[in-house]
Amino acid sequence: MNQLINQYLQSMDFFISFHLDEEFKETVKSRHRDTFDYNCFSEGEKMRIDLALVFTWRAIAKMKNSTNTNLLILDEIFDSSLDGQGTDDFFKIIKNFEKENIFIISHKGDILFDKFTNIVKFEKYKNFTRLQQT
Repeated sequence: MNQLINQYLQSMDFFISFHLDEEFKETVKSRHRDTFDYNCFSEGEKMRIDLALVFTWRAIAKMKNSTNTNLLILDEIFDSSLDGQGTDDFFKIIKNFEKENIFIISHKGDILFDKFTNIVKFEKYKNFTRLQQT
């Protein structure tokens, strides 16, 4: 598990050593020697750690064959603190998810239109959300 987490972190150019013990207590080492608490990192760095954990849990579930889904829904992943480089690194990872149905919900659609093959827009109309007519 720790190996997968660190592989995902490295693929997002975040070179820390992240370790979970058997009680799921984390040890985070920056430059592989200075120990840090998760809360010491910036919001963008925390998002990279969170994404690495999400991707790792999916991989473990698939390896254990207890759960294998081709659906991934991420809500407002780009509306938070992920910077431009983090966004690019995220897209590098999900390009490897072949035959996956990935839905990303975002309010920053105009900025990211060129990154997606299909876009579905919704709008608020009289206090209800509906599919936007194109």
